[in-house]
Amino acid sequence: MHRYFIMIFLIAHTISYSQDSVLQAELAYALIPASNQRVSAQQVEAALKVPLDFGTVQLQPTIGLRNYDFEFWESMTFNTHPIDNVNNFFAGVDATHSLDEQWQLDAWGEASWASGINANETVLTGAAALQYTLKTFPAHLRLGIQYDTPLGDRELLPLVELAVSTHQFYLQLGFPESRISYALSESSTLSTHFDFEGDYFYVPQTVDFAAQTANQVGIARQKLALDYAYTIDSMWSFSLSAGYLFQNELKFYDSAQHTVNTLNMGAGPVFSTGIKFNFSKQ
Repeated sequence: MHRYFIMIFLIAHTISYSQDSVLQAELAYALIPASNQRVSAQQVEAALKVPLDFGTVQLQPTIGLRNYDFEFWESMTFNTHPIDNVNNFFAGVDATHSLDEQWQLDAWGEASWASGINANETVLTGAAALQYTLKTFPAHLRLGIQYDTPLGDRELLPLVELAVSTHQFYLQLGFPESRISYALSESSTLSTHFDFEGDYFYVPQTVDFAAQTANQVGIARQKLALDYAYTIDSMWSFSLSAGYLFQNELKFYDSAQHTVNTLNMGAGPVFSTGIKFNFSKQ
């Protein structure tokens, strides 16, 4: 049933933001067709966000769901049922503190559950970074550290961003994402980006391999994409994206977080589209 729901909306995340909004609703959809490995995937992400402004401090609590639907078109050497369809619920908060005109402190944290609300199977991730903005040139440097899953495992990684912006042009170099954006008009933007993206979750049932079992799964992707975003008005915006996955893997871990197996789902195209709605105060 959810597949028909996806096809009706066909939507993914956008870049617009309304200062007057008290609630933001986002819905995201991505399709990864089957490659030579005969595995296809669909991904849906829905989220509700509440922007809060306390002067020099901005907070944004978020709750949402990431759904993964994998289609295995050939028989595998392990039982695929535990990962055929995964619902990963998450809750988190983003925080920004302006120290002065040039320095800014950013932090975020998230907890997620894919096998029920269980303290022993809660995945915690987060990051903290310090950003410095130049006075004489429209650029900023952000350096920090993240405990996150862009490589398909929970690990401590650097967070690096060097960005230059003008009225129409935006260039960002760093990890886990690099991006170039160009404003076609006041309401539309064309951009290209390369990023490392992933997720990590416990599965409700163990995945059985020949001599081992896995109860944790990581997703690791490297993507180059071209995006188009359009702001309809202060409340609605949408985006379309087409790209290519250079890496597309499922990683399986045992209870001690040792790698049990890695399934290469194959390089290939990825398509996504999406919408965002701002509930206004007025």
